Amino acid sequence: MLYQILKKDMLKRKGVNIILFLFITLSTVFLASSINNITIISSAVDYYMDYAHVPDVNIIIDSKKDKTQIDHWLQQQKEKNLISDFEYNQFLEVSAKSVSVKRGQQKETIENQGANLYLSTMDVDYSKVYDDYGNVPIVNQGEVLVSKTMLETEKLHIGEKITIQSKGVSKDLTIKAAVKDAAFGNEMVGISRFLLNEKDFQDYQPVTYALGVYYIMTPDIDAFTELLNHQGFTQIINIISIDTYKMVYAFDMIVAGLLIAVGICLICIALLVLRFTLVFSIEEQYQEIGILKAIGLKNRNIKKIYLIKYFVIVVVGAVLGTLLSIPVSQVMIQSVSQNMIMASDELNLAINIGCALSIIALVIMFCYLSTRKLNKVSAITAIRGGYTGERYHSYRGFHLSKMKYLSVSNYLGFNDITTHLTRYIVLIITFCLSFILITVPLNTINTMHSQEILKKFSIDPNASVLLKNIEVSQGIKYHFVTDLIEGMQRVEKKMEDKGYQVDMTGEPLYFINYTNHKKQKNNNLMTLQLVGHPRDFLDYDEGYAPELPNEVAFSKDIMKENHWQIGDFVTANINGKKQNMIISGTFTDYMQLGKSARLNSQINCDQETMFDYWSIMVNVHSSQSQEKLIQTLQKEFPEYKWQSGQELADETIGGIQTSLQEMIIPMTILLCGVIMLITLLMEKLFITREKGEIAMLKSIGFQHKTIQKWQMMRMAFVVIVAMIVSIPLSLLSNTIILKPIFAIMGAQVNIQVDPLQAYLIYPGILLIGIMISTLIATHSVKNINIREMNNLE
Repeated sequence: MLYQILKKDMLKRKGVNIILFLFITLSTVFLASSINNITIISSAVDYYMDYAHVPDVNIIIDSKKDKTQIDHWLQQQKEKNLISDFEYNQFLEVSAKSVSVKRGQQKETIENQGANLYLSTMDVDYSKVYDDYGNVPIVNQGEVLVSKTMLETEKLHIGEKITIQSKGVSKDLTIKAAVKDAAFGNEMVGISRFLLNEKDFQDYQPVTYALGVYYIMTPDIDAFTELLNHQGFTQIINIISIDTYKMVYAFDMIVAGLLIAVGICLICIALLVLRFTLVFSIEEQYQEIGILKAIGLKNRNIKKIYLIKYFVIVVVGAVLGTLLSIPVSQVMIQSVSQNMIMASDELNLAINIGCALSIIALVIMFCYLSTRKLNKVSAITAIRGGYTGERYHSYRGFHLSKMKYLSVSNYLGFNDITTHLTRYIVLIITFCLSFILITVPLNTINTMHSQEILKKFSIDPNASVLLKNIEVSQGIKYHFVTDLIEGMQRVEKKMEDKGYQVDMTGEPLYFINYTNHKKQKNNNLMTLQLVGHPRDFLDYDEGYAPELPNEVAFSKDIMKENHWQIGDFVTANINGKKQNMIISGTFTDYMQLGKSARLNSQINCDQETMFDYWSIMVNVHSSQSQEKLIQTLQKEFPEYKWQSGQELADETIGGIQTSLQEMIIPMTILLCGVIMLITLLMEKLFITREKGEIAMLKSIGFQHKTIQKWQMMRMAFVVIVAMIVSIPLSLLSNTIILKPIFAIMGAQVNIQVDPLQAYLIYPGILLIGIMISTLIATHSVKNINIREMNNLE
């Protein structure tokens, strides 16, 4: 009997059952593949760090001045078991101008994409590189290894020759392989290295500026770092822990996390649709349920009939979704495994199956709870003529006499929502979730392309253009601010000779040692200074910008770590001399992952080694747009690199915004398809429920077009209500979802919302899809006969 009832019900509600089936399938695909991806990536990052033997701590020094003392101190710590091992090698610095590739008859210098370039070797047992098969390539003389990231961004090819020049030393090197570089191969690290044969490396070594890199293994990173900061080694540039390298790969999970959110929302929508259809079925079969009760069936037996039906739908949908999630998971895993070594690139089927079983259990439990309305069905009332179990109550809608300015169809649609709001809650919630889902990537992209994000990267959003690579000689980079200022003056003069009126501001970066008087702890911090034309664009959360030569500002993370407050005194080691300085303010930014300092431009740092310069901001007195100006300057001064502030920020962040932009259109299509299915389902159920009312309207002269317009206007009102409700919920999601993501990089930002996109264009696309779906569903109105009036209670 149950089989016959199930078969009959399945055929009777084919459209509803198919839509529910599709929702369960899609939800399983998204959740299973995304959770599988995140689980594998989370474990793969740790595995990759161990496999590549990335050290617990990297110490970078800018010369060999302190090497003897550091070696001696590290050996002491090894004897005390504070560290288990350490090694040392060198990175030779080269400029982007010194690296070229022959294409056709011309040699083109590489773009560099904002990363500092270094030459190195594989003469240590740390930070290893691997080919696609997990093997360490052997580099012969005349060959070079490059990271996969550089191969893709610079459009290089294996077997192609690149030329690296430095102070008279020039070598043509063949690209042997593109390698996975755990420590220095990610875009966000800001360092790209060419790995050479040791003999080739030695040819560059006497003439090229070198950084010393220590690789430290320690059981207690915090204790070692704190003790190291107390030693007072003046040549330490930076101390990098393994957690910093791991954080870089965390951004690969953002897209997967977004897909999980989509899957969860689809599950919520499926549950809401399930409850609506279940309640509708109970109301539609009110008399049949009453008869079943009258002949002795208990509530649990009647519930079993409904549960079996939805159990079959859910199980089949979940099984199909699990099967489809396998290739989807494989594609997602392969996209990540291209840049890292994984213990296994095989997906974990147990996760996919576990997600499917969880979805089945959740849906069935929700289905059981939704059948509680069966308990209220009275056998006597149903048999005596109850059709849906609905009873009349006081009128809560609008009186037509008081709404004369509305057409009849508009009045009917508006009145339906106000009198039976609970019927449309499912649609309102569904549309709200869809609108919110589409605004999350939109707001992320808008924030990444905002003026605020440029300021967080210490870039003046009002600068006409940014300038890089102004060094004259190939292979020589500026290491003192005096050289940078002279270079800026030279370029200014060159541009003025061609009729350009310009103002330039450089941003030298130093690693300066700061000590607090209360707690003798040394901090080697990336320190930014503005030189050249004065600019006032940097924001401060508390206090004010350093205005005097004895003032300094620190990021909030630095202030919190050291328990410093505005007004405290610190000692800075500048030009080899200690200077007492007062903390004038605090800020948040993305420089050095939110741990940096800012100096006043009046402070003399002529003898302080400049690690690099972030950019040169150029104001050009021109009426051209920024894009046109960059093209013009690149043609007239091709020896320099011209770009916008947004391009520099994009290079620093990596490819996240590109991935999100690529997701916008597919996600919009997906959401539009989802809500069209839901609208089609709901509208068909509404028409089925309202056959009697529609027949009555036809009997008194209403035309098909008027009835269709009533149905469409009702749905339009539902969408408008959903849009209004979704606006504050969307702003709430910005705080809950997006702000923590941006905070990972080191600073809190205000999420930027483009009202035109978020609240008009994309919702408008969804609205069009909803109206098309409603129009398709309302065609069945023509088939309703006047005799359906007999179904009115």
